[in-house]
Amino acid sequence: MSEIELHRKLLGDAGRNQAFHAALKQVITPGVTTVADLGAGTGFLSFLARRLGAKHCHLVEYSEALALAQTLARANGITGLQFTHAHSGEIANPPRVDLVISETLGNYALEEGLLETLVDARRYLKPGGAIMPCRLQQFVAPVSDPSLQREIDLWSTVGFDLNLDAARVVSLNNLYVRRVPPTHLAAPGACWDDLDFSPKSPPPLSRRQQKVSFAPAPHTVHGLALWWVCTLAPGVDISTAPDAAPTHWDQVYLPLLEAITLQQGDALQVTLTSDTRPDVGLRLQWRVTHQRAGKRISEQSLDSFRGRLQA
Repeated sequence: MSEIELHRKLLGDAGRNQAFHAALKQVITPGVTTVADLGAGTGFLSFLARRLGAKHCHLVEYSEALALAQTLARANGITGLQFTHAHSGEIANPPRVDLVISETLGNYALEEGLLETLVDARRYLKPGGAIMPCRLQQFVAPVSDPSLQREIDLWSTVGFDLNLDAARVVSLNNLYVRRVPPTHLAAPGACWDDLDFSPKSPPPLSRRQQKVSFAPAPHTVHGLALWWVCTLAPGVDISTAPDAAPTHWDQVYLPLLEAITLQQGDALQVTLTSDTRPDVGLRLQWRVTHQRAGKRISEQSLDSFRGRLQA
């Protein structure tokens, strides 16, 4: 996907745009608030901030989108902007501002370095400054959707008397961006990760692990769905939940190697481990344990690192 296509999808998401506008309007004091926009892209959020009265905006962007942001600022007569072509983490003496904004959310929320960016963003704040978004909650639920699983796990249907089992294993150890209908959830979603980005809270760690349990009705479970709810300001959220208004983000589907058939009273224990340290990139691991009468029936462990093709 081209870079401009990514920005086209972002700017075409009316719900996202309205949420950021509402949040910025809530926190900006006209003529007073200074802003740092980290990962500014085309400059859209800084343009909103200036139109809402922000005193000055610093746009930090490492890609060539920064030149486009400058062109768009001139075309719209928006002044009071300073442009820096760099990664926000590389700036040794950053400007001190009242508000840091960063919209580096992915379909899997942390895949674009949001956590690391917002932890480092504390260096940009004046005393009493704020960060937007201020909170991120991640959710997981078991999925019963044989058609979705068949779409991904197609290796046995290729034919021609070929054994493609090794390719199948690599394929299923991956994250898939899909829209999961809420009716295909085998149980209500559970929050497995809750990140507080407010400057006074302890900085969240890049390696995160949590275990959640489900007691679904009898179903055949094929995988897991992930989604998130991001709080921009008090009362202003963006949600990628299956039952929320659609956004340009979708849910993430984590397949299983083998379907799990649940009987009445069975339980599923799901352990998720997320590692977004800079030297790792993104590593997501999911372990699903099937229990019956307190005893383990089966366990499957998958790892996005095993989903990479090895030289």
